[in-house]
Amino acid sequence: MRLRYKVTLVTGAGTGLGRPIAKRFAEEGAKVVVNDINEDTAKKTVKEIKAEGGSAIHIQGDASKEADAEKAVGLAVETYGGLDILVNNAGIDIWKLVHEMTVEEWDHVMSVNMRGVFLMSKHAVRQMLAQNRGGKIVNLSSAGGLVGLPQLGVYCASKHGVIGLTKTMALELRAHNIRVNAMCPSFIDTDMVKRSFELLRSQGVPIDDISVQLAGRLGTPEEVANLALFLASDESSFVNGAAVPIDNACTAQ
Repeated sequence: MRLRYKVTLVTGAGTGLGRPIAKRFAEEGAKVVVNDINEDTAKKTVKEIKAEGGSAIHIQGDASKEADAEKAVGLAVETYGGLDILVNNAGIDIWKLVHEMTVEEWDHVMSVNMRGVFLMSKHAVRQMLAQNRGGKIVNLSSAGGLVGLPQLGVYCASKHGVIGLTKTMALELRAHNIRVNAMCPSFIDTDMVKRSFELLRSQGVPIDDISVQLAGRLGTPEEVANLALFLASDESSFVNGAAVPIDNACTAQ
């Protein structure tokens, strides 16, 4: 029970990596606020957590909208009395060459992937500072935040930005015992990755061969959830401002 009684807010927790992270945290004793733009999937995550004996509530919201970010943090405080951990998981991608991308597409990805992290962190940190008991923030970057990837220009730009924001916040908040770290997963077995693979296959790209060559295999959502748990727990007490690859040496090549 490494997170016993810790109040945790997870964005994008209705699907993808967010759901297993929320469930893993609940297994370790956290009280989880499940945030997602899709209320039905958020409810499903809460139902699964409660079925396993955990504590969770949901709130529908768009992390890239300040009013929604503030409301999500407020619900954590209202329901559970504070906020100890934030996991900025919500994210999207667009597969397109940079010179073929529209301004609207660029802005949409940056809004979710970067502004969402900024807004949720802004309001979470204000609450953590007011509590004066420290806190942890875990941001979802990507292997694409460490390297460039063809057709993922705006995604890579946003995920590089998440790492820069993570490092800056870690320095700003270190004196307040608030740790900020980022995870950088590569090919993980999620619906978003599967959709990306299907798109590339339709373009004649041998993505299965490429993914095996780069990462050896697909990672599992549970493996990412375990890293998130480590970074959110006291076991990682001297880890701060890190961008941790979880990619089976994909970015080591």
